[in-house]
Amino acid sequence: YIKLGKNNNPDEVKKLQVFLNEHMSERLPVTGFYGALSFAAVQRFQVRYGSDVLAPWIPHGHPDGQTPTGYVYKTTKRMVNMLKCSALNLTIPELP
Repeated sequence: YIKLGKNNNPDEVKKLQVFLNEHMSERLPVTGFYGALSFAAVQRFQVRYGSDVLAPWIPHGHPDGQTPTGYVYKTTKRMVNMLKCSALNLTIPELP
């Protein structure tokens, strides 16, 4: 998983940055560093796909399907993978 301020895997962050550039038309530098630019791009991604990414967390205390976290966790990772390869047909992971 990827989180602001944590020791993230640079290779995974680069994959995320490339994905966001391709899928969301972002213009992120592909550095492997998860900083403010990548964080904001993930937030925009989460809002765009709020019903799949954020809404599943509502029963677990998340306020709504439009308040992004910027944290690339279970449902965000699932949505990235689904958009990259829809044939995966991944189910919503067990939460929390």
